[in-house]
Amino acid sequence: MKFPVLKKLLISITLFFVLSLVYISLPQVYDPNPEYQTKLKYGEPLPEAIQRLLTPETSPVRARSVMVLRNGKVVFEYGPTDKIMNGHSTRKGIMSLLYGIAVEQGLININKTLAELNIDEHIPLTEQEKTATIRDLLMYRSGIFLPAAGEHDDQITKRPKREQFKPGEYLFSNNFDANALGTIFTQETGYSIGEFMEKNLAEPLGMQDFDADNVIMGEPWFWPKNPSLHKMYNTYTSTRDFARVGAMVANYGRWQGNQVVAEDWIKESTYPHTDVTNNHINYGRYEAFGYIWMIDKDNETVWTDGYGEHFMIIDMKRNITLVERNFTGNSYLTSGLWMLDRNMDSGIDNLIKAQQLIAKAIDEGSY
Repeated sequence: MKFPVLKKLLISITLFFVLSLVYISLPQVYDPNPEYQTKLKYGEPLPEAIQRLLTPETSPVRARSVMVLRNGKVVFEYGPTDKIMNGHSTRKGIMSLLYGIAVEQGLININKTLAELNIDEHIPLTEQEKTATIRDLLMYRSGIFLPAAGEHDDQITKRPKREQFKPGEYLFSNNFDANALGTIFTQETGYSIGEFMEKNLAEPLGMQDFDADNVIMGEPWFWPKNPSLHKMYNTYTSTRDFARVGAMVANYGRWQGNQVVAEDWIKESTYPHTDVTNNHINYGRYEAFGYIWMIDKDNETVWTDGYGEHFMIIDMKRNITLVERNFTGNSYLTSGLWMLDRNMDSGIDNLIKAQQLIAKAIDEGSY
């Protein structure tokens, strides 16, 4: 091989690797700077003992952030609360709120059936399955037990047999219901999820790190693909923006004096419609489900959580919101590095304990 040819080959290989590195490093979501953003206000800080409880003793392997809001004001924060992160299944709690807004605007009737909406699946739905309503999907009671985009763990291993239960009879927290809600939402409203969320949730809340492009349609990178007509909708938010959402729910849909989501919808969607204590799947800390929201009856809290250790605890009785987020990647490179590490530790036990201590302090009048 002549030297000039070898030189060209080496240059080509080097250029290929450089371009490949640039490509895998490109973020899926860029940090926006919306005109409507407003800064959060700060209230009386949490007692030092609770602050210590929420502060990791050692530096976490991943970027972890924690924020607590009381009456819409920040009373504790730790870590990069402005960093945009994929919330994974926390997208479902946000979708419940978007449905509430769309219902209030007269865009969606949650009593419509899948047959009326012309909703089907890659594996065709049966006549029984098509009798499921939007309300059934919101309660995870569609009676449709099919493979879906982004599912994992119990959603696969403990899936009931097809038509084992009729729509409305049995709760099974699956991704078909969640993903089909996204398909129906865009079909009925005429908006993309990101556009509707920005106009009707992000802007009224004054989110600082969000625009319509923060909602990405499709399964996460490195995730096994299941053929489906219903895509996932991955929602990227910062901790400080996600905490606003919870604080608005904690205040029955109001934020800074404005009713963002109807109070009746907040009450209906967070009501324990389905008791799951006798369900064949152990839902752990939750005893009931509302419209996608999970309910911890013992501590009187409402939850949404997501893969990779994303948690939101909402105490509506005392207007408190506690959020923990963990960065699971925003590019092929960072997502791959997290998948290799698969560090799933979290401070969830301390987050729960903190909520209990804050609630006790408020009830006793010491905070």
